[in-house]
Amino acid sequence: MTLKRHYKELLVTAGLTALVGEIYFYPFDTAFRFTAGVVAVSFLMLYFSQIPEMVLIPFAGAGTVTFRILFGMIIQQKLFTEAFSLHYPAFFFYLFYAVFLKSGRIRELLDSPVSFISVMTLSDMGANFIELYIRRELNLIFFQNIFTSILGVGLIRSIITFSLYWLMERYRLLIVSEEHQKRYAELLEFVSELKSELLYIKKSTADLESAMKEGYELYSSINQGLREDDIIKLKKKALNLAKNIHEIKKDYLRIVSGVRGLLPEEMQEGMRISTIVAIIKSNTERWVKNAGKETELKTHIVGDLLVKNYFSIFSIINNLVSNALDAIEDKNGCIEIQAIIDEGYVYIIVGDNGKGIDEKDMPYIFEPGFSTKFNEDGFISTGLGLTHVKNLVEDMEGEIMVRSEKGKGARFEVKLPLKNENFVIDPEE
Repeated sequence: MTLKRHYKELLVTAGLTALVGEIYFYPFDTAFRFTAGVVAVSFLMLYFSQIPEMVLIPFAGAGTVTFRILFGMIIQQKLFTEAFSLHYPAFFFYLFYAVFLKSGRIRELLDSPVSFISVMTLSDMGANFIELYIRRELNLIFFQNIFTSILGVGLIRSIITFSLYWLMERYRLLIVSEEHQKRYAELLEFVSELKSELLYIKKSTADLESAMKEGYELYSSINQGLREDDIIKLKKKALNLAKNIHEIKKDYLRIVSGVRGLLPEEMQEGMRISTIVAIIKSNTERWVKNAGKETELKTHIVGDLLVKNYFSIFSIINNLVSNALDAIEDKNGCIEIQAIIDEGYVYIIVGDNGKGIDEKDMPYIFEPGFSTKFNEDGFISTGLGLTHVKNLVEDMEGEIMVRSEKGKGARFEVKLPLKNENFVIDPEE
């Protein structure tokens, strides 16, 4: 599974190790050599941290030995048996080097330079002694010279490896810091522009109150006996009402245009659905913690794909999760979010173990304004969350279904066709 998923990284590691391994010298006037390839495979082992050492390093060793055998046969005109017997012991160096590094938990020692260099040096030395033993070159008479050479080379290679990794991490932190500063500046600009839009909202509120007052006075005048002077006044009030409504319309169009300009454009590469689910899970867990609830969130992803207009998918899942949170009254609640790609469709499923939905309410839950939730002041909720979800799903040519049992929870299932241009299937999936 690791070979298939990370074959590119494995091939890069094997290729670089083999090529850099051509920088070498023979310390004992035998076929045994010290190479720079060990530095390459050690650094790449740290860089590709998602690949197990016991896969990456032996794979690089096999690639290096294969390269040396082919090089010996093609360039040096050696027979296969001769080239193989000369180079195959090197594979055991890489094999046992991986074993020793894995046993020493080398990747957990990056915060401790002395421990890291010590474990890597000992691993390098141990693997070299095993290769010498297999080559039958472990001469006890000259053991002190052999030991000194192996110790010195192992120490140098370990220091170089750690130095390269340290430089890479410093560069990465520099890039991240610059990116954070850029995003902070963009956020400040966004907030300042958003505050300016609030001025229009305040103005529209005042205009709205004036329009409501004019409308009520107009209504009162109609219910009374009208004289000619009253009709003239009525016309003026009607005209003023129309002007106020027109003013409100212009302000709200201005607000919509301004806010739309503030919203970031969707990234060209979009966002993976697994990332969307992870973000919503993280945000919801933070909210649950702050609210003092003990609701557990579970996620289950089968397959992955790129979503261009990810705001719609984000809104669908977020509203369904919010609805599930409202339905959970007990402390020990559970919400599960699933995203499954299967047979030309992406299925988004949000289930909970809350109070469920009354059977008599099922036909109306997607209707605008329908709600069974009340706030702390006793006012009913707007009831637009599920309506919004249904509209978004239908805009994407999809379907939404709900299953519920009173007292046992509800399960919302969204089915969206992959033929929709909004989705880009990963060719590796």
